[in-house]
Amino acid sequence: MPGTVLLLAASPLGRGRLVDAAGVLPVLAAVAPAVLSGTDTANVVELADPLEPQAVLTRLRAAAAAPGPLTVYLTGQLHLDRRQRRPHLALARTTPATVRYTALPWAWIREELRLRSAADTALVVDLHADAETWRYLAGQPLDSGRTTAVYGRVAPPARGRGPAEPVYMKAVATLLRSGHRPPLGELHQHALARAAEQGAGGDLVFSGPGGFAQRPAPSPWCPGPHPSPWCPARTRRTPW
Repeated sequence: MPGTVLLLAASPLGRGRLVDAAGVLPVLAAVAPAVLSGTDTANVVELADPLEPQAVLTRLRAAAAAPGPLTVYLTGQLHLDRRQRRPHLALARTTPATVRYTALPWAWIREELRLRSAADTALVVDLHADAETWRYLAGQPLDSGRTTAVYGRVAPPARGRGPAEPVYMKAVATLLRSGHRPPLGELHQHALARAAEQGAGGDLVFSGPGGFAQRPAPSPWCPGPHPSPWCPARTRRTPW
């Protein structure tokens, strides 16, 4: 049975952009569909900087209803709506004042995946939060549902100027371009190690079924100085 892959990269146009989300899509698109899915064959749907939350919901709903395994690769940024203070995935037209109307509620993602089995549903995420959302997540975990296997990270507000790079998702894509998809937990740990090599740190981390982001433990992966197909050459442990 073929798998389904949804590649979703979303961030606001203009000054509100925290991460160059769509910049990772060419790297992901270079990976064979079967490797992205972990199945013999796969259907791939790509959404780059979508405009309307209802349009994203339609594609997500169709992907969730498809038979066979589903993997969603999601890159973007999180904001709170001003009225209910709930996390939303910002889309191309989102501004701080219009989050409730122009962004995708995180709860929609959770609800669309809720009826699927964690055995055949995976969400791989590289998310960035603004300062307000980051403070919210410190006391309120980002919930992706207990029936979805979630791997990835939520990064704090960037300190530099301009949009941040989705280094975790780029690491995932680069590793998959080898033509092999290991178990997602293993892939996740190697991607975290590579992201740390590029200065990423202090993130909230998703790691497996349950869907809650939490602080990471020190990584046991890539501890030595010798390179491998999954680990960059280096001479020190991951600085966590």
